[in-house]
Amino acid sequence: MAQEKKIIMGKNAKIIIFSLIGLAVLGGVAAVLMLTAPADKQPAEESETSVVSDEEAAAAAAELVLCKRTETEAERIDVTNPIGSYTIIPAGEKDGAVEWTISGLENAPLDTASLSASAGYAVDLEASEFVIEVSDSSELAKYGLAEPAAQIKTKFSDGTEFALKVGIEVPNMTSYVYATADDKKVYTVMKSKTSGYTGSALGYVQTETIPAYDSESGEAVDKMTIERIDLEEPIVIESIEPEEDEDTIQVYSFRLTSPYTAYADLTDAPNFIYGLFGLTATSAECVDPDKDQWETAGLNNPNCVVTVETNVKTYTLTIGAALVETTTDEEGNETKKLNGFYGVTSEIPNVIYRFDASNIPALTVQPQEIMSKLFLMPYIYSLSSIDYSDSEGRTINLGIETIKSADEEVGDIHKFTVNGETWDEQACKDIYQYLISASGEELYFDEDKGDLIAEIVYNYKKKTDGVNGKDIVRIYESNTDRKIILNLNGENLYKTRQIYATQLLKNIGNFLTGGEITLTY
Repeated sequence: MAQEKKIIMGKNAKIIIFSLIGLAVLGGVAAVLMLTAPADKQPAEESETSVVSDEEAAAAAAELVLCKRTETEAERIDVTNPIGSYTIIPAGEKDGAVEWTISGLENAPLDTASLSASAGYAVDLEASEFVIEVSDSSELAKYGLAEPAAQIKTKFSDGTEFALKVGIEVPNMTSYVYATADDKKVYTVMKSKTSGYTGSALGYVQTETIPAYDSESGEAVDKMTIERIDLEEPIVIESIEPEEDEDTIQVYSFRLTSPYTAYADLTDAPNFIYGLFGLTATSAECVDPDKDQWETAGLNNPNCVVTVETNVKTYTLTIGAALVETTTDEEGNETKKLNGFYGVTSEIPNVIYRFDASNIPALTVQPQEIMSKLFLMPYIYSLSSIDYSDSEGRTINLGIETIKSADEEVGDIHKFTVNGETWDEQACKDIYQYLISASGEELYFDEDKGDLIAEIVYNYKKKTDGVNGKDIVRIYESNTDRKIILNLNGENLYKTRQIYATQLLKNIGNFLTGGEITLTY
């Protein structure tokens, strides 16, 4: 069960946020405010024609300029809001433009574009509309400016400062907020120009924790391992190396090798594996965590560790404790809500993030969700022979020989034999197709099994395939229901309908006598 966690920040420590806390209702505003023009500036009569000179237009435009400086003049930008305070500082110049960072977050992977935009508006800001000039500072509460959503103070190299307060959204115009630079004149400003000031400094930390997959780069996944506290054995998925033989058709790209061996589903498994790329966190919770913060986030004893090995590098995602929000109603009843999990990645090891559980299926995935029901599908020409025996006493050695053609325009010749005698090629292909069509309909790992119905041994030309160069499929009766058990290399793996075995025995009889082989069951 997830435990409640709370990370306490020290005086000089980086902050790690535990729960989602909304902004306090600003200014105690209860009534909806409408943006209106002052009484002494009512619209003219319709019959009148208003003529505005160039000088008046220029003066009106200048009135809306709250600050007009250059970024190179700014020494620091102090931001304060109900969440906390932070300082934006220059970090140098590149190509003539100032690069910015945040004091205390110099080691964090910051979203430089967003940070640069916020810094730019802190030195060069123009309002959209003039609203009113208040006669008393108490009137600022109507606009959320008595207890502002954010305060910005920019200090310039010449000793001057620019101060701005950001208020509530303009009613019916939610793309704008109220603002003042002198506690007297109230303006509307585009919300997008001030939204960067109303959040935490950690809001500037980039949230893409593992880069997106680039199919054109040549990078490919070799292996994926999922270790989880609820799993006795890890889930391991490995890529299947392509056959060197040009004639070989490779159906599956991945197989599970733990906790049991089976092909991985053609669609679900690749989507699951490559879904880790481009992983985005909900938010950054802590930068450069100390030992206490690391342990409180549960990363010293993680719930889940996902490792993806590619032909280029290895990526690791470590998931720690759950973030649980507890609320209590008037009757004292507690309600718990999961708000995500703490986590860290190998790409950004010095930042603890909060991840939404829905973005990390590895937290809950079970092997059967990514397994193929067609648990064994060797390519016919990768086999040297198939040995078959059944409860009716029939024993068959189906030999498969490929004679390479010296002429590239002429295909290879395939020769089939049954117990040493040349056999009809199409009949051999049909019985092979039926053999590999056994579909697992439910997982079955109990050791209990009934009598042996049939055994099929697939002998590979390459001794690296299967176990010691072979895969052995045994079909058993079930002692508990009218189904059969499919056993691969000595381990029970699936149950399926009994009709498969019934039709198999009929098909083998027809195969030996030249009768029709039924491919469905």
